[in-house]
Amino acid sequence: MAQIIPASTDQSQETSPDNAAWFRYVLGQYPTGVTLITATPDGGDDPVGMVVGTFSSVSLDPPLVSFMPDVRSTSWPKIRAAGSFCANILTAGQQDVCRAFSRKAADRFTANSWADTPSGSPRLDGAAAWVDCEIVDVIRAGDHDIVIGRVNALGVGSSKELPLLFLRGGYGSFSIPSIFSPATALTRHVKAADAARPEIESLAQELRLEVLVSGVVDDSVVVLTAAGVDSSPGGSPSRVGVSFGLAAPLAPLHVAWAGEAAEARWIANAREVVGDIDPDLAHAELANVRRAGYAVSVDVGAAAEFERMVQVPSDTAAPDLSGVLPRLLAHMAASGPPSIDDPSEVTSLHAPVFDPEGRVAVTLTLNGFSGSETALYIADCRDRLLTAARAITKEIGGHSPT
Repeated sequence: MAQIIPASTDQSQETSPDNAAWFRYVLGQYPTGVTLITATPDGGDDPVGMVVGTFSSVSLDPPLVSFMPDVRSTSWPKIRAAGSFCANILTAGQQDVCRAFSRKAADRFTANSWADTPSGSPRLDGAAAWVDCEIVDVIRAGDHDIVIGRVNALGVGSSKELPLLFLRGGYGSFSIPSIFSPATALTRHVKAADAARPEIESLAQELRLEVLVSGVVDDSVVVLTAAGVDSSPGGSPSRVGVSFGLAAPLAPLHVAWAGEAAEARWIANAREVVGDIDPDLAHAELANVRRAGYAVSVDVGAAAEFERMVQVPSDTAAPDLSGVLPRLLAHMAASGPPSIDDPSEVTSLHAPVFDPEGRVAVTLTLNGFSGSETALYIADCRDRLLTAARAITKEIGGHSPT
């Protein structure tokens, strides 16, 4: 859906750290552990938690550790005010915990078992290890803080599972040599993704744009495969494995034909992020998608912010969409459901691929519009994208529910 942050490939010999997408991609080659930082604010407020990939040992004498939250994080100020925290090192079997805290699920604390550390911070049962700390220093470093914690107590968990790792947009552990992305759970979408390969490569080559194939698992939209990442003006080498929450008004194609329960969940996911949402607005978007048979993403500013958030977030395992959803919802409230009527605002086009049960198996996304295209060109791109989606639907024996 995005005006993509320019990034480069090996062939372009890019070395500059000024390109944020390239910086994240290169640093993404280094695996990190996944740690849940928890604290209990003073005054009896609800506990708070955030997922980080920056937890590290600092010193043995005195015993010090650190983590580095993004200064824009909404959880970090509450943890800082508490003055102490517990670092819960997640296991490979706790991806559900990671997802719940990354998207700020309402039941993220009640759905799990906890104990108290000596400092009073929540300690997650079943974590690989826990480290109870007092904050002794905070150092500003660019757009992050470096938090130094003095260790007061620590221990290992009862679980026999190995720690959870994050690498190149996916999860894994030491016991498994390949990388697990959420896409590995999308077994029913594999056939569609495989069938899409020749179609999207042809489409990307013809239009000189980026084409993504995405599926859904556990309330997340996951990029399964991509083509044209080298030729698109804003192509990125780190597309596959990127994921974001399935929340209104994002990715409506995955919800439009999925029934009332899916629609309610889509809206509830957005409500968890923005606090309030007009359900009529969301339902109008889905109705528009069903009528048109495709979806449009608009608003160049929102697209740029979305792109920044999905490029392997630094202090969460899933992007924080709180800066994107309100803007998109406000745009819809002012202008109605997105359309191609104003080609300068179009950032991406999306088409559904249906499976034999008439469900959306995967979606195709056409990225890379500059804002200078004509309405006729945008319409032609839409038609070619829909043609490709129908060909893939036929290839896997699928059919449209309408």
